[in-house]
Amino acid sequence: MMRFLGLILFAAAVLTAPAQALVTDLSNKRIEIRYSFDGAELILFGAVGTTPIDIRREDYDVVIVVRGPESPAVVRRKGKAGVIWVNQDQMLFPHAPGYYAVAASRSLSEIANSIAFASYGIGFQNLPLVADSGKGLMMPDPEFRDALFRLRSSEGLYRQEQDQVTIINQGLFRTDVHLPANVPVGEFVVETFIFQHGSMRSRNRITLNVDKEGFERAAYNFAHGFPLLYGLTAVLVALTAGWLAGVLGKK
Repeated sequence: MMRFLGLILFAAAVLTAPAQALVTDLSNKRIEIRYSFDGAELILFGAVGTTPIDIRREDYDVVIVVRGPESPAVVRRKGKAGVIWVNQDQMLFPHAPGYYAVAASRSLSEIANSIAFASYGIGFQNLPLVADSGKGLMMPDPEFRDALFRLRSSEGLYRQEQDQVTIINQGLFRTDVHLPANVPVGEFVVETFIFQHGSMRSRNRITLNVDKEGFERAAYNFAHGFPLLYGLTAVLVALTAGWLAGVLGKK
């Protein structure tokens, strides 16, 4: 009920606002991670207005890209040595998105050609990823790039065309944004693109913040601000817990 009410209020705001190409908003622009956090479900609302470029409301496609903060990622390739499997090669991606999702009103292949999407970095294959081989930055090996996508997809962090953008009516559209429990902390960028006849006609960008709160935030800041002390504290806590378990086990 609240979701539909939010959509009605959003539509009313759009209809009374000055004409513009594209307006978007999220049902929640700040996610707080606490000990009980098991993921979040957000709604992105949008509206296409009357503009000088004459986007007809019944004749357009919507592509939405959600990109999380970048973080290093290591991909390893295993090989068989005798009767066991061991890591043989690895590749470091120093600036891989911690979260990446693409949703569209139709299949991307039906909206525009690959050149159009490459121009705006839409789609995992069009991300400007670089790899560090230990001898400097280089273009990543396609095999390792695909392995990165499979790895983070299995963790729920990459969602390529798994979600549908629903065009409602009168220029309104919506989609669900799924954030898993292991979503990274930081600022997310949510970009909406309007395509018409294979060309990008309008775009809009808003931000989403994911942050830890309470004890989780204190522990996160401690671990990143004082890593050595945090490690020593963790070892001390583990030793104390083991000693107490031994004492209680003897009673």
